[in-house]
Amino acid sequence: MQKEGNFGYREAISMMVITIVIKSFFSSPTAETKLVGTASWYMTLISALTASFLFIFQYLLIKRFPNLSIMEISDNVLGKVFGSISSLSVGAFFIFTASIDMREFVEVMKIFVLPESPPSFIMVIFTLSVVALSFMGLETIARFSRFIVYVLGAGFLTVIFMSFSNFEAYRMYPILGYGINKTIIAGFVRSSFYGTVTVLGVFAASLQGPNEFRRIGFTSIFISGIVASVTALSFTLTFSYTVGHEIISPMYALTSMVDLGGFFQRIEPLFLFLWNFGTFIEVTVLFYAAVMIYCHVFKISDKRPVILPMTILMYGISLIPDSLNQTINLWVPFLREWGWIFYFLPSILVFIVSIIRKKKGGEKNA
Repeated sequence: MQKEGNFGYREAISMMVITIVIKSFFSSPTAETKLVGTASWYMTLISALTASFLFIFQYLLIKRFPNLSIMEISDNVLGKVFGSISSLSVGAFFIFTASIDMREFVEVMKIFVLPESPPSFIMVIFTLSVVALSFMGLETIARFSRFIVYVLGAGFLTVIFMSFSNFEAYRMYPILGYGINKTIIAGFVRSSFYGTVTVLGVFAASLQGPNEFRRIGFTSIFISGIVASVTALSFTLTFSYTVGHEIISPMYALTSMVDLGGFFQRIEPLFLFLWNFGTFIEVTVLFYAAVMIYCHVFKISDKRPVILPMTILMYGISLIPDSLNQTINLWVPFLREWGWIFYFLPSILVFIVSIIRKKKGGEKNA
């Protein structure tokens, strides 16, 4: 059993909610507007429902093999060779996702805050922070997430409330966007937005059993769905969908429009605080999950020697996109629309095989 400290469901929920919701602070609302127009605020709820349904299979798998991580379950059901291949493919996807999300953060930061700084410099500073928190372990990451989630939540609500004066109800129309069929299909496909909840499977041995695993997973998706929907609705009420197509970071643009007299103007620093810490936690969680998978497959008990090489790998992958345009128009849409294959499909396949082979917890590998 691969256990990484002890932390409760509040810490786990905080960690998962931040990891999921932070995507709304970047180009995701713009991409959703391009896909479904004014229907983005409820399209993301369809994505949340789809992700909840797909997450059921991972929960059933954890229930079938209590107190084991998803990597250990894969080894038990598929055998060491195929289980390792399955785990490594998921781990590679996690590190790739962390790299692209970091690059998206850096590119947007460069445009709005540090226009003279090269992306490589910003990424070095960011990766050093990821390394520092990763060395402290999963329990520290989870507890830090619980500490910061209240601050992030208060900041988010402040931004939304201060934006009320810019809301116009007529911008919600046409209420069906580009058509209900398109909205439903896009909602199914973009369930990957909530796919990082499956990282819980990697951390399952540190949780208090299948019931807590279920509670954390579904609660995280529910809270994230509400926050993502409120974000998309605020964006829709503030900008027409034709203007929304051109905005790189909708939440930053929303914040920059706040004007409540001489005392409340230019509150972008508040958003940057949310932006920085939220992205920092999201990238660290995905990165550490990839490290745990790698160490499990190759039977490495001490993760610390692996962290620095994996960081260099993440940094190298983040240099693959040659521009912001390629990042937000190629790689980010790829992750949001096809990520479900890596997030949900492995658990579904392992669950089906476990039923066919009549595998349950407590049995040895065949």
